[in-house]
Amino acid sequence: MSVKVLVTGGNCKNKGAQSMLFVTIDEIRKRIPDCEVYFGCSVGDPKFSDVHFKQICYSREARYIALGRQVILNVLIAVAKAVVYFVFGKRSNLLNFFDAKRYVSSMDLIVDVSGFALGDKWSRRINESFLNTIRLAKRYQIPIFIMPQSFGPFQFPSGLEDIKEQITDLMPYPERIFAREKEGYELLTKDFGLTNVVYSSDLVLQNTGVDTGNIYRKPPVLSLPEISTNHNVGIIPNRQCFVHGEKETILKRYRRIVELLLEQHKEVYLFRHSFEDLTYCRQIAEMFENEPHVHLLQNDFSCFEYDAFVRNFEFIICSRFHGIVHAYKNHVPAIALGWAVKYRELTASVGQAEYIFDITDEKCEEESMLQAIKKMIRNYAQESEIIKSHIQGIQSENCFECISEWVKNNYE
Repeated sequence: MSVKVLVTGGNCKNKGAQSMLFVTIDEIRKRIPDCEVYFGCSVGDPKFSDVHFKQICYSREARYIALGRQVILNVLIAVAKAVVYFVFGKRSNLLNFFDAKRYVSSMDLIVDVSGFALGDKWSRRINESFLNTIRLAKRYQIPIFIMPQSFGPFQFPSGLEDIKEQITDLMPYPERIFAREKEGYELLTKDFGLTNVVYSSDLVLQNTGVDTGNIYRKPPVLSLPEISTNHNVGIIPNRQCFVHGEKETILKRYRRIVELLLEQHKEVYLFRHSFEDLTYCRQIAEMFENEPHVHLLQNDFSCFEYDAFVRNFEFIICSRFHGIVHAYKNHVPAIALGWAVKYRELTASVGQAEYIFDITDEKCEEESMLQAIKKMIRNYAQESEIIKSHIQGIQSENCFECISEWVKNNYE
């Protein structure tokens, strides 16, 4: 009998989430060759054809409906969202809101790759959406693995304190929870007393390569812009930085960064790692609209295309976590302009702790950031070798061995 596996938490609008999704499907199919993989889609994900997985609607509303919670309200929300998407000419799968109820109970295994969806930075709906996947697994007694992701902090404001109770009730259920940062690991093990948590590096960083034949029935054709210049530096902003920080201050910092790169005779390329970041690429580019050495790329890269394209650069200046991960995998250094603890641990894990700055912080030492960029310009080749030595150690581990163990214990 074929094993049915549901992969949740991924999406294809954010290329980091797409990377986690495709790595996970590849790793599952390597370990369970005859399995049926189902991808729990979020709103607006593209409809794939010629792939080795099936898509079902797994929106937040679909999960509430599957649990029988506020069914009428969530049906109305799903319909309203679908109408908005239709009016703006966007595709959505929201009207398939009974998919989760229809399919989840028949699954043999659930693998979650949410990335970061449990903590006090998020709303009740985001936290509960993550927990509802575990709640569904527990209801139907389906084994679930929570693959490497970020957790916490858990200082929830008034009105959300009950989420801690939900964590206490639900988080002991998964077979294993992989925490991507020490802070999250310690919060889950010490504050909640969980014994099923393992500290692990990011699953994409661990991965040594995806067999696209486990994803697509036909090999994908990569569409990459040609770069004929030398001395290239890529800049990848992140909408979340502008949400968490003061927009004009952040734009001024990007202006100074680009001015410095131009002074150092670099070719500057602005491009996105997520669908929502193009607006900010344009706003930075507009400050240099008459500058021939600043290039705005509007390509919507797949994760495979981004992985290939990032190799064109001496280094990148990036605010997207998996944008940095893909660079490190290719031994391309990065100046990380992050806004969460996950960036600090990521840079430290490859010997790059001096190249992380919180661009959203008003107290960010701008001059120190610019000096770090100058140092990177001088030393990017040496930094590349340092990253390479660390990556070899990280890639000696593989969090998906837990799937192999599960298969051995249940199907051999």
